[in-house]
Amino acid sequence: MNRRKRTSSLGFPSLVLLAIAVMIVSSSGIGYVVMKNRQITTRSKIAAVQEKMDEHQVSISLHKADIEETLGVYSLPKHLAETNSPLTEIKFVEVFQDSDDESPPDDSVARR
Repeated sequence: MNRRKRTSSLGFPSLVLLAIAVMIVSSSGIGYVVMKNRQITTRSKIAAVQEKMDEHQVSISLHKADIEETLGVYSLPKHLAETNSPLTEIKFVEVFQDSDDESPPDDSVARR
């Protein structure tokens, strides 16, 4: 009587293979989630660094504007006069010759 009944029970080797397949698939899923989380945290760190760079760029441009304002042609003499600076106004300007001249004159700075 039992000859006609066929049981489709899984054997021990097929259960072991099934367990190994489940472990491989689950570990790859976990690895995928971990890598995605790392990508997200890295992107947020990069965005924070870019934001800091933008802030520094703005502060650099503001400092450059302040420096240019301080070293302006009209404001620098006023500032030097207010602070009683030992720097004096330039009275004599030496004319600079172009580089296409073959040799500088005898009394120039380059000959000294």
